[in-house]
Amino acid sequence: MIIRIHVHARSSRNEIVEFKGDFHAYVTAPPVENKANLAVRDLLSEKFNVSKSKVVLSRGAKSPIKEFEIN
Repeated sequence: MIIRIHVHARSSRNEIVEFKGDFHAYVTAPPVENKANLAVRDLLSEKFNVSKSKVVLSRGAKSPIKEFEIN
């Protein structure tokens, strides 16, 4: 399954919300040194109840709009 998600780094909370069919991830981590990407990966693994190794960033490593593949 592929999830397209809008990432909002340096937010005041860590959560994933769905708004009008789009996923938005709010993470407190800064968008440097892959920290925000790892925080989103952690949130997705919790939301879909899979291990972190099953969630892989497939597109958008340096973009606010990312695609994650969940195996």
